[in-house]
Order: sequence, then C-alpha cells, then structure tokens
Amino acid sequence: MSPDRATLNLREDAAYMVLSLRPTSFEGIKFDQNDDGVISFDEFQTHQVLVQKLVAQRVQLEDERGALTLEGVFVHFEAPHSAGLDQPSIIVLGKFAMRDGLVPTEWTIDLWALKEKGNDIEATVTTQAADGSVSARQSLVFTPAENSRKLFKKDSYANRNFMLLGISFVFLIVFLWLFRRKKVKLVEA
Repeated sequence: MSPDRATLNLREDAAYMVLSLRPTSFEGIKFDQNDDGVISFDEFQTHQVLVQKLVAQRVQLEDERGALTLEGVFVHFEAPHSAGLDQPSIIVLGKFAMRDGLVPTEWTIDLWALKEKGNDIEATVTTQAADGSVSARQSLVFTPAENSRKLFKKDSYANRNFMLLGISFVFLIVFLWLFRRKKVKLVEA
C-alpha cells in the first residue's frame, strides 16, 4: 500500500482500519538512528511501541457518545520495493470496537509528514452487510487543515429518505386515484 492512504471498513460490531503513512508522519521519532539514509527493520522495531502509542493518541473514531476504543493495533514497516521507486511506509492495522446500535460519525487522523509536499491522506470508508457485501462507500481526503471528517453524513441520508418517502406518497395517491376511477367506471357499467 503506497504512503498516505487509509481505509476504514465498518462491519457488524467493529470498524477495521488500515493506514499507510510515511515515517516522517511520526513527529519526534528518528527512525534512521545510524544516519545512513535508510531505515532498517531493526531501527523501526526499536520505535514500534512509540508508533502504536502515537496512533492511539492521534487517530480517533467517534460515534454520538464519543471516542471509540482502538484495539489490537499492529504496525509494520514496509521498505521500498526497489530503489528510487516508492518511499518506505508504516502500515497500521487496528480495530475500533463499535457500540451497540451506534455507527461511527467522525474519523480523525492527525499524523502528518509536514516536510513532504502533497501529503494529503486519501481514504475510503465502506460499510458491509453481514454477508460481506458493500452497502455504502465514501471517499475522503484528510489534510493538515481538515484532519477530521464526517462519515456518511446523516443529513444526506435523511434527505434521501424524505425524498423516497415523498415519491412513494405521490405514487400511492396516483394509484388510489386510478383505482377509485376504475371502481367508479365498474359501478356505472
């Protein structure tokens, strides 16, 4: 997964997150301890617990009652696959436990590679039914200025539901009018 990408998959009672961030996103951590210009897996491992702590502090998922608990955070260092092609990235996997009957409403990512240009984080959020089929999808872009994004805005769902209700009501009126008109013609005959 290339750097500056994220996914969040809402399924049943949990939200599963994958983040791919540049090492410079973790402010205050000097991964390249021997200053050779390359981050080794051993250098990454010495800071793994600190990376997990920063993720827990700066990546939040909230519902109507507040922040959800981030469980099972796993971090992995992915070195560039070939010289000069991709930057290294730190892959973060985590699971947020969702509360019964509530869905997450806001996602915050506050880890930025400020030394890099164009470091917006492109994210995809999906909701899945119990059978695994995707029922909704949303694309988001996180920036340092807009590091918190609303998920599946309720207003858009409410507006869509009211519109569908209105259309159904119009069809019902037309159906009743046609039925009544046919009934009147049958009685006359």
